[in-house]
Amino acid sequence: MNKLWAFFLVLYLSACASSVPDPGLSEITKDGLNRRTKFSLNPDLPRGKPRLPPGIDLSRPLSSDQAALVALWGNPQFGAELAGLGLLRGDWIDAGQLRNPRLDALAGLGLKPLELLLNLPVEALWERPGRVAAAELSYRSLAESLVQNGLVVVEAARVAHANLVLAKRREQILKNTTELRHRIARLTSKERVSTGQLSSAEGIATEVESAAAEELWVRARHDTVIETERLKLALGLMMNGSSIAVDAEAGIDLTVPAAEDLVGRALAHRPDLRALELSVEAAAKRAGWEKARIAQLSVLLSSKEVGANGLLTGPGLSFEVPIFHLNQGRRARADADIEAAALQLLARRERVAFETKEARELLAQATEVLLRTRQTILPLAEKTVGLAERDYRRGAASYLFVLEQTRTLVDAQLREADFVAAVARARAQLNRALGEG
Repeated sequence: MNKLWAFFLVLYLSACASSVPDPGLSEITKDGLNRRTKFSLNPDLPRGKPRLPPGIDLSRPLSSDQAALVALWGNPQFGAELAGLGLLRGDWIDAGQLRNPRLDALAGLGLKPLELLLNLPVEALWERPGRVAAAELSYRSLAESLVQNGLVVVEAARVAHANLVLAKRREQILKNTTELRHRIARLTSKERVSTGQLSSAEGIATEVESAAAEELWVRARHDTVIETERLKLALGLMMNGSSIAVDAEAGIDLTVPAAEDLVGRALAHRPDLRALELSVEAAAKRAGWEKARIAQLSVLLSSKEVGANGLLTGPGLSFEVPIFHLNQGRRARADADIEAAALQLLARRERVAFETKEARELLAQATEVLLRTRQTILPLAEKTVGLAERDYRRGAASYLFVLEQTRTLVDAQLREADFVAAVARARAQLNRALGEG
C-alpha cells in the first residue's frame, strides 16, 4: 500500500514540472522577423525599454531600411503587443499546474476520535496534457501573429518615410516655383509694365500669381513638419527631442513581380495564417480536454484514532458522480471554438489573396505612370518652359503662356514625386501582404 501511495505521489509531483519559455521575446517572433526582414529586435522592448539600434545616428538622414529597423526597436505599441506574450506564458504555466492537495483535520471531542483526511486530486493527471498542449499552441499562435504585427510596423515606417520624402520634395519644387514666379513678377513690373508692353492690371496679375505660389510653398513647409512628426510616431521617437531627417532612395526599384505565383507565396509565408492554423489546433486540444472533464477523482488518505490501536491510516477514493451533467456546456463551446477558428482561417486566406493582388496592382499602376511621366511628360514640360521663358524675354510670348507652361512643369514634377512615393508605399504594402519585410 505504501508503494502505491509513493507511486501516486511521484506521478503527481512529476506532473507539476512544466517547461515554459522565459518571459520576453519569443524565439518564434524573433527568428520569424529576422528571417523575413534581416532585422534584429530589441530584447528589452517588451519590458518597456525602447532604444535606438546599434549604429543608428539620428544626426544623419535615415534610409527606409534604417527607419524600419528603428521602428522595430522603439515603437512602444509594438512593445506592448510583444509584452502580451507574458500573459499567455502565465496561462501556459497555470495549465501545467495541478490542484494543491487538501488536508482536512477533524478534532477529537469526547468519544469522537481525531481524524485526518488528505485529499489528492488526480483527475488532472489525464486532463493536464490536453490543457498544456492547448496553452502552448495559444502561446505559439500569438508569437506567430506578432511576426505579422512586426511586418505591419515595418510597413508603417517605410510608408511614413516615403511620405516625408515626398513632402520634402514637394516643398523644394514649390519653393523653386515661387522663386520663378517672383522673378517673372519683377521682370514684368520693371520691363514690361514700365515700357507699356503690359497694362498695370496684367502686372498686378503676375504679383497675385507670385503670392499664390508662395502660399502653396508655405503650406508645403508645414506639411513637411507634419510628416516629420508622423514618422517620429511610427518610429517611437515622439518623445525624443532630436530632429530627424530622411534620405531619398538612390535608385528606386521599378520591377513588378509576376502575378501568377504571388498569392501562393503569400499563403505559404504569411505568419498570421500560421497563427490561425495554430489557433485551430489549440481549439481542438481544448475540445479534447473538455471531453475528458466529465468527473473529478481524488485519492484519499485517511488517518483516525481507533481505540488502543492508536492512529490508523488507510487509502480511499473520492469520485464525483456525473448524474446531472457530463460537461456538455463546455464541450459544446469548445466544438464551436473549433468551427469559429476554422472559419477565421478561411476568411483570412481570402483576405490575404485580396491584399496581395491589390498591392501588386497598385505597384504596377504607380510604376507604369511614373515611367510615363519621367520618359515623356517631364522632358517635354521642361523643354516647353525653357522655350516659353526665352520667347517671353524677347517679347514673342505673353505672360499667360509662360504661366501656363510653368504650371504644366510644376504639375509634372509634383506628379513624379507623388508616383515615386506611391511606388515606395505599394512595395511596402506588397511586402507586408507577402509576409516579407
